[in-house]
Amino acid sequence: MSRRADRWARLIAGEAQGACDRLAVGGLRALSVMYGGALALHLAGYRIGLARRTRLPALVVSIGNLTVGGTGKTTAAIAVARWLTERGKRVAVLSRGYLAEGEGGTVVVSEGFGPLATVEAAGDEPYLLAQALPGVFVLAGKDRRKAGRLAVDKFGAEALVLDDGFQYQRLVKDMDIALVDALAPFGYDFLLPRGLLREPPEHLARADAVWITHADLVRETDLEPLRRKVQELAPGARVWEARHAAVRLRRLAEQEEVGPEALRGRRVLALSSVGNPAAFERSLEREGAVLVGRARFPDHHPYRPEELRDLTAGEGASAEWIVTTEKDAVRLPVERLARPVWVMEVELAAREGWPSLGQELSCLLEAKRKQ
Repeated sequence: MSRRADRWARLIAGEAQGACDRLAVGGLRALSVMYGGALALHLAGYRIGLARRTRLPALVVSIGNLTVGGTGKTTAAIAVARWLTERGKRVAVLSRGYLAEGEGGTVVVSEGFGPLATVEAAGDEPYLLAQALPGVFVLAGKDRRKAGRLAVDKFGAEALVLDDGFQYQRLVKDMDIALVDALAPFGYDFLLPRGLLREPPEHLARADAVWITHADLVRETDLEPLRRKVQELAPGARVWEARHAAVRLRRLAEQEEVGPEALRGRRVLALSSVGNPAAFERSLEREGAVLVGRARFPDHHPYRPEELRDLTAGEGASAEWIVTTEKDAVRLPVERLARPVWVMEVELAAREGWPSLGQELSCLLEAKRKQ
């Protein structure tokens, strides 16, 4: 993580020390107030009809959250797209394409047969979606109205899944699913940049469903008050608790695959540039890995050769494996790594004791039809 990003992380986490840090926190708080005012004006425009939403002739399902990164939106979008495909729908996923070279327009990342664009042109998340979703169209672009219209008119899409769509107001959405990360639910309770919130927590009331992710990684004593808080903020929403289940490990750039049990007792260096690295690291430990190092980089980080050469020095020197995320895997130059690199593949699943994902989506869809 860069020094600037690290300092910001310490400031918003309440680790400010000294007069300069306290002054910086005050400045961040002032910027948060300005951000909140601009957000309120933006949403008011839609509420009073000054700005209009576009309705497309397809089922539109949005997956999003209140905070910056880390809740597992892309994993959830994959799960929802697969479920819709299994129900016979012709599905397209629409992604923002963060840091994509082609984000000025619409990039057709996949027509259902794997990536057509490079990871640089598409962005890492759309590229991952294209890899993970055979039979599904994937389009990336800032204007999801334009991308959605293309998906419907050119590819005959009957269902559109918005990856990171909770804040996107320009489309009429049939289902708005908001994710709340059990490990860091409300972004230090401040709007950006003083905290991690994109919107105030009370805006969760806009959701049709709230999925509490990483629910298996916290104690029940922490989960119960979060559950009550979510139900208080979104009394009309269905609440579901989920986990990111490890399904396999795949060796990067090789055909080899092993089950997650191969992590038991293995000395591992965790490598990630995701919104919530702690969730990834706890998942590794849950599978029995012995973490001898944690290499954390900012979300969507473009890895440089010198950074990768340094991974196996210091605390990572005793690592048998480097294990990374699926999103990181599409950006890693394999030839720069001195240890075997394994990618932990995960799927969104119900927390023990809760209905399956398919059951939850069926109930949600039926409830929306009755409205």
